Amino acid sequence: MRICAIGLRGIPDVMGGIETHCEQLYPRLAGLDDKLDIVVIGRSGYVSDNAFGNVRVKTVWAPRHKVLETLVHTPLAILYARIFLHPKIVHLHGIGPGFFAPLARLLGFRVVGTHHAIDYERPKWKGLGRLFLQSGEWMLANFSNEVICVSRTIETSLSNRFPTTRGRLVTIRNGAPAKPVAAAASADPLRQFGLTPRGYILAVGRLDPTKGFHDLVRAFELARPAGLKLVIAGAVPVNDPYATRLQQSASDSVVFVGRQPAEQVRALYDKAALFVHPSYMEGFPLVLMEALASDAPMLVSDIDPHQEVDLGSDSYFKAGNVEQLAARLSQGGYDRLRCVRRADILRENDWGDIARRHHAIMVRQVQRGPVRKDAPAVHRTGGLGG
Repeated sequence: MRICAIGLRGIPDVMGGIETHCEQLYPRLAGLDDKLDIVVIGRSGYVSDNAFGNVRVKTVWAPRHKVLETLVHTPLAILYARIFLHPKIVHLHGIGPGFFAPLARLLGFRVVGTHHAIDYERPKWKGLGRLFLQSGEWMLANFSNEVICVSRTIETSLSNRFPTTRGRLVTIRNGAPAKPVAAAASADPLRQFGLTPRGYILAVGRLDPTKGFHDLVRAFELARPAGLKLVIAGAVPVNDPYATRLQQSASDSVVFVGRQPAEQVRALYDKAALFVHPSYMEGFPLVLMEALASDAPMLVSDIDPHQEVDLGSDSYFKAGNVEQLAARLSQGGYDRLRCVRRADILRENDWGDIARRHHAIMVRQVQRGPVRKDAPAVHRTGGLGG
């Protein structure tokens, strides 16, 4: 049975939450069943045709433009799948690509959609772009045979706004990665950026207003924790006014290291004195799971997707409250912010189990149609917080 994944830039090692999700999921999914043939249709300019373990990657042209990229690439990828690949299932990732769920159904595919984030709430989307994403969410919810939500927050939102979709919604959260690289290999990024073990506070993510890094920089400058630097690792959007302004706050103690390979980022997690994620919105926070895998002390905003992880009350601060965050940074004693539930959360959010849940959905999609809400083999709220 062939499955085509559409909606991501590509794999492997392409920056982005959806890309990380797919890189972790699909090799495991293919490994569960030798009858599965999984093809990721990526975007030109990010990847080329290749094999990533037991997953094939094909590329289809896409314009390098934040508005047009999804709008042009997704229908081309669906048509390419119909003409050349003939899959049983198309797996659409994200609400932008979800706009084309009706096209995929019209061409005879069974459609599984994964809702990763309510993207139209990001400040960068206005006017027609926002309307397109809102319409894409409606299309994904109403035309997919099954909708996978990466957090209970998203499933609840969809269920409340689109009651007729409730029987086709399921929450399967993102998983925790394997233990980061060993300490011997983790010294390289520290030397490269003039850092010392436990000598810095770390934040990871794209330089986007919703990540709240401007709040973190202000809080750090107010707190001035002794002997510590602030390190922000993440992609810098080209010609983006917010990213440009944020980088102007760079100094000897505030360091922007840009996009780094996955192993380098894992090494940064492994040696951080504290990991901070001040985000205003998330679908499901992969970076929290990455930090948790490194056993880093954690301080994060109190948005609903973060609270689903249930790190413990001491690890949360009010989103947007710079003074509260500064006070927490000033207190020191970060080791007490290590999560006592770490082992349980990592066990509950194992990618192998997540792959098995996806497999149950994919197989039933072909054999018996959509998965029933009470289907016992699929953990409907799996993992964190029940």
